[in-house]
Amino acid sequence: MDLLRAITAHLPSPLVQLGTFLLGQDCYSVLVHDIDTADPIFPTCFRLGISKGLGLGIIAFGSIMKVPQILKITRARSARGISLAMYALEVLAYTVSLAYAIREELPFTAWGENLSLTVQNMVITLLIIYYAPLQSIKSLGGTSAPGQNLNKVTLAGTLMVVGVLFLSSQTLCPPHLLRFLQACTIPISLASKVPQMVELHTTRAPGQLSAIVVVAQLLGTIARVFTTLTETSDHLLLWGFSLATVFNAVIAVQLALYWNGNERIEAAANRDAVTGPGASASHPSIRLTGILADGKPGGGRKQD
Repeated sequence: MDLLRAITAHLPSPLVQLGTFLLGQDCYSVLVHDIDTADPIFPTCFRLGISKGLGLGIIAFGSIMKVPQILKITRARSARGISLAMYALEVLAYTVSLAYAIREELPFTAWGENLSLTVQNMVITLLIIYYAPLQSIKSLGGTSAPGQNLNKVTLAGTLMVVGVLFLSSQTLCPPHLLRFLQACTIPISLASKVPQMVELHTTRAPGQLSAIVVVAQLLGTIARVFTTLTETSDHLLLWGFSLATVFNAVIAVQLALYWNGNERIEAAANRDAVTGPGASASHPSIRLTGILADGKPGGGRKQD
């Protein structure tokens, strides 16, 4: 322990300044400089240190958390299985929460990932509109092919920018209104999960929904419950993260239950393509093969 203290007592100045900034002078001295486990404030400082570490980890991971989902959509040129309503509501909730955290001057480690996640959610929402593969997109004017929805993408992007400017303005959005909107993000955030739950329950397949993102969101909200309890006394944030954890857990369970759903849908589509009415009428041999494939082997030759 003495050797470790000798090292921590002579850390480079930038590390000392960073540690003091994150932990405060007292906790930095107890946890790092002196490593004094007998100090009465050590348990409190230890929890704070874990919280800060988790917060920094969440911020770092949050900067790329939804990149797998973005890549999955762009590579497949499809957003099948992903709820537009979920991401639209998430954009709204995340943007309000980001503005609230910045304007309330909450510790950066308690909300830092919101900045990158808000941008990533905006990108995913615009991609869903661009590729327009979902039933929910019909409310925006039908299921057009990619490239024919640029006007809708432009409109959605413009609304996002206007919303950010509105929430950033102390004049247009005074503190009491922002706090009210932050309270509203709790039901909005929870409601944003419901369309995805319904989508998974209806299709019984994950589609292009990224398992990495689903699991990361669940772990992130669990960690945020701890950091919020440790670093702030904001009950709005605590309730929001706690309930979001429950809803994220439901989606994770659904994803596990319907993991093989994509293969089932593809197999059914291939079977329908072979045994469809048109194919059956023009090619009796194909019809017979399709029938026998369900039970007995028949070789697929036309029987006279």
